[in-house]
Amino acid sequence: FDRDLRMTRKAVLESSSSERFEKGITALLFLLGLTPVLLLETDSPDIIVATPGGRLVIVECTTRMADFNSKLGKLVDRRGSLSKILQASRHYFRVDAALVCALPKDQIAIREDDLVTHQVILITKEELVEAFNQLRFPNDPDKMIDNAIAKLAAGA
Repeated sequence: FDRDLRMTRKAVLESSSSERFEKGITALLFLLGLTPVLLLETDSPDIIVATPGGRLVIVECTTRMADFNSKLGKLVDRRGSLSKILQASRHYFRVDAALVCALPKDQIAIREDDLVTHQVILITKEELVEAFNQLRFPNDPDKMIDNAIAKLAAGA
């Protein structure tokens, strides 16, 4: 329905609307082979993603980074809450966290060590462009998450 993914690309790479950005990211995650859910609850992550291997990733989306510390805090808190609930119900899923930002990396004033300390994957505009470029090639969603975590651990 979205010939050449024009509307999805526009929502992800050009939109200033946070709602359209979240919907575009949800569509992109689906196209990458993940199973995303856009949540309606206001006190929840923007998106929860399941991988084919059974891994869960909570995602916060932002079109600007003035609220970086707030978004990072929300992710850490919500990941901890979800992990505790899953453990209490005897569901032992690994829960990862990602912050998706519409800005290029050089326009984001963040401390890399905060991301590493809290194990939060940062996805910037450059990675979003690359994700669109990779859609035509086979993709292993679990390996994609593993690679992002390995990159985070390496401090890159």
